[in-house]
Amino acid sequence: MILRGKMAKSRKTISTMVPTYQKDRQQWRREIPDNVLSAALSAGVQYDRDDHLEVVILLYLKKGKRLLIHDVDNRLKDILDALQGKFRGSKTFAKTPLIGNDNQIYRVLIEKQQPPKRYPFAGGRLLIRPYQRHHWPLQATKGNKFVKLRTPLA
Repeated sequence: MILRGKMAKSRKTISTMVPTYQKDRQQWRREIPDNVLSAALSAGVQYDRDDHLEVVILLYLKKGKRLLIHDVDNRLKDILDALQGKFRGSKTFAKTPLIGNDNQIYRVLIEKQQPPKRYPFAGGRLLIRPYQRHHWPLQATKGNKFVKLRTPLA
């Protein structure tokens, strides 16, 4: 059961916990949508296929081997697939994916770090919100406006 209808942009944000990473990667991927869908239901949020989204992920990994061996690109792929309800390849889907297709995601920020003392177990935080265009250090701007480049950057 997902709530339908357009929400104000400020109400379309979901913030939830990322479960602790497990050796059984598929089980970990199954737990992610449970947390996200629960947060979406309690916030009254549903994303339409035409929504452009931003995903912010902070992974807490225990100091040592876990922190060193996990590549953020692999964990990101796991999380994005889980948000689409994909498990064990593209043919297996959860009944209620939160995001219809990850081509809706226009911006991603992911970081791994050790858990802070006040957060003693591994896992992390996940934020999904409407995408807003940002100025980037490599993007040409004049004042607050984006500038179309005439020649490519060298």
